[in-house]
Amino acid sequence: MMFLDSSVIIDMLEGVPAVVEYVEDRGQPYLTSTLCVFEVINGEVGFGATDVVAIRQEFGGVRALDLTEQIALEAGRMQSQLMDDGERMATRDLLIAATARSTGDELVVSDGDFETQLLADLMDVTYLGEL
Repeated sequence: MMFLDSSVIIDMLEGVPAVVEYVEDRGQPYLTSTLCVFEVINGEVGFGATDVVAIRQEFGGVRALDLTEQIALEAGRMQSQLMDDGERMATRDLLIAATARSTGDELVVSDGDFETQLLADLMDVTYLGEL
């Protein structure tokens, strides 16, 4: 299974060839975080009455995992380790990474928000922005 960041879901919806090819070649099922669902929908709001259900249905093949207390605790541990190294991640990205880590699946991203040595050491992260 693959865990898709919102950046990958957005690229898939926009038909970015390298991203579509990478994701489709590996096949379903696809997982994501409820935070990623919000990020994708949030990128579409503000253009009149937004049908958020219809937007969600556009990537209905991606199953969203809820944020839990265990994931929040893991995100806190990860942020602590990052800060020990003089780094810091945005809260939402850290919660997404912790959710992906909880599944043990490959985290697939297409932006640089997750490029830290700590994440590379803790989990399998694929950066499609480099394709």
